[in-house]
Amino acid sequence: LAGARLVIELPSPDSSGGWHLSVLGADPDGNLVPVEVAIVDHPKLVDQLERVERLLPALKRPGAARRGQVILSQDEAWDLMSATGPLLVDIGFDVRVPAMSTKRVTPSLRLSAERTDETVVGARQLANVSWSALFGDAELSAADIARLSAQARPLVQSHGQWVELDKVDLQAAAAALAERANTTQMTGAQMLRQALGLEGTTLAGGTVIEGSSWAGELLDAARSLPTNPTVHPEGFGGTLRSYQAEALAWLGFLHTAELGGCLALDMGLGKTPVILSHLASVPGAGPTLVIAPPAVVANWAAEAARFTPDLQVVVHHGAGRADGDDLGEVVKEADVVITTYGTAVRDIDALADLGWDRIVLDEAQAIKNPASETAQQLRRLHSRTRLALTGTPIENGLGDLWSILDFTNPGLVGPRSTFISQLSHSSESRSNGAERALRALNGILVFRRTKSEPAVAAELPERIDQLDHCSMTPEQIGLYQAVLDAVVARSEGSADERAQRQGHILAAITALKQICDHPAAYTGDDGPLDGRSGKLQRLDEIVDSVFEADERVLVFTHFASWGQRLADHLTERTGQKVSCYHGGLARGTRDAIVKEFQEGTGPGALVLSLKAGGTGLNLTAANHVVLFDRWWNPAVEDQARDRAWRIGQTRTVVSHRLVCPGTVDERVEDVVADKRRVANLVLPRSSSLADLSGEQLQSALGIDRTLLITEDDPDTTDQTMAEATITEETT
Repeated sequence: LAGARLVIELPSPDSSGGWHLSVLGADPDGNLVPVEVAIVDHPKLVDQLERVERLLPALKRPGAARRGQVILSQDEAWDLMSATGPLLVDIGFDVRVPAMSTKRVTPSLRLSAERTDETVVGARQLANVSWSALFGDAELSAADIARLSAQARPLVQSHGQWVELDKVDLQAAAAALAERANTTQMTGAQMLRQALGLEGTTLAGGTVIEGSSWAGELLDAARSLPTNPTVHPEGFGGTLRSYQAEALAWLGFLHTAELGGCLALDMGLGKTPVILSHLASVPGAGPTLVIAPPAVVANWAAEAARFTPDLQVVVHHGAGRADGDDLGEVVKEADVVITTYGTAVRDIDALADLGWDRIVLDEAQAIKNPASETAQQLRRLHSRTRLALTGTPIENGLGDLWSILDFTNPGLVGPRSTFISQLSHSSESRSNGAERALRALNGILVFRRTKSEPAVAAELPERIDQLDHCSMTPEQIGLYQAVLDAVVARSEGSADERAQRQGHILAAITALKQICDHPAAYTGDDGPLDGRSGKLQRLDEIVDSVFEADERVLVFTHFASWGQRLADHLTERTGQKVSCYHGGLARGTRDAIVKEFQEGTGPGALVLSLKAGGTGLNLTAANHVVLFDRWWNPAVEDQARDRAWRIGQTRTVVSHRLVCPGTVDERVEDVVADKRRVANLVLPRSSSLADLSGEQLQSALGIDRTLLITEDDPDTTDQTMAEATITEETT
């Protein structure tokens, strides 16, 4: 059949855009010639030609120059490439058509830039710009798009294949180009906002910057970060996990570009060691100011001493802190100065007069309200770059993220309203919009990693134990001192029998622990719970983070009645039913609570009394455990934590222990940690509580005001508490 087989040939269109279809046959020498010529030597080709013409009716269209040749429309050409051509091949014809693809091509914008002034650098640098649309590697002007939109089946060649363009995509590209038609010059900041989808009509494929510009070079540098960065950075006495090493490389990129950014690692993933490794390995031109909630200050100092002992660290907090000229002298000798939000606001005039290389905000949700006093005052600080650390960059909405990013890079991300509208769609849920926003910014102005990512989860230990230092409110301190004064007064009287004195002291210890939990846990009052306890504030923050991650949490307390109040509080706050599992419930009710929690999906919480829920239960639906108050026996606490950390648990369990430093709460922690500070201070090992004098009771149970944490910040509603100390040996 070599000489009697027809070839249907459709080359790509010529310069005029015409699709020339030819039916060819072989001449006596085997060369392909028009079918009319080939028929002379092979009359049997007539039957084949008629068969082809029945399958390709366009060949019989009047007006053709010769039989077997015709100019096809784009619609007819696409039909031959996609449908009729394969059919002709199946029945024995040789079909030669251009490569085609049925995959949809994602459109994007191309911003071609050429800088106009080499003397200006950074975000203010101007560049001349021009715009086009990209469909694959096919670049289209506004005129090209208008022409294609008028065609019944718009086709372009991309990556060597012909593809059909979606009319909706063409309309979107036309609108985007029309919106930018008069924009011929832009600053680096404007171009970066375009590339990040923060300004103007966006296309599904985003915006590609080409040519010479600050924004283009910045994005190229972000894409060129090392894929296997070092886990042993210079000056850091520890080993970073791989995602921490990636975060460190990103911080180095920001340092070089003199940009700020938001390090948004999930709770428990170790943000503090990442920043310390950055400060040690990339020395700045001056000191770094770290601003954190009061409970985190000691943790920062301890982590610095552990991992970066060569850094000179100064804690600027408390009544004895330096001020005026003395502060300037102290700062000159320091690599890192650590202070609280409240202290920073009070000392803002002195701090703003000093030259900082970097400013680091820990638990940066503290500035999520840009109108708050804290956010406004901290903007007065001057530094080369600013960094924000948070596990929850978007708590209530995209406005939270804007406030953080506008602090780290003032003006760079544009107006708040535009930022929110650009990164959200009315059809999206809050969580979907938030995740889409973080994906758009990730690796540039934000570094986001979560425990749910397989690569991160694979590096985490099975359990992370965290000690959360919580503040005491004035109400708690007043109640605490009143109870202590009463028990000391009883100890000085001679009428009480030894057993009675011991009972009073034990009752006082219980009362003091309740006061550390919440005033209402001690008084039993029906007043509102918010704003009265640092522990409750910390619990709310943990629950917010857990629910944001679509996870579940167990909350253990020694006091059953207080547990019910907690469950009611969390139910009202989260809008989801939170039950309290305690010994006063019937067996069937308790079983139903466990079954409902274990079989539930999505975020959830369950409050349990330590006695009733500490053993025997399988609650692997949760991967967070909060020990709201402390028990003297560490085995009891371990059993409670192990309700989630047991066979069947597939995720890392994060255990939070809430402690009020400087109180009986911390004495319990000392005993549990086997430090035995109480016994060493006041008791021979054979002594009894009844033998303690008033002075000894004050020493053993009284408030240590050098350790006590009070919420000293002016914007308590905008402030979050500590990111807990990770007590594992590795970071």
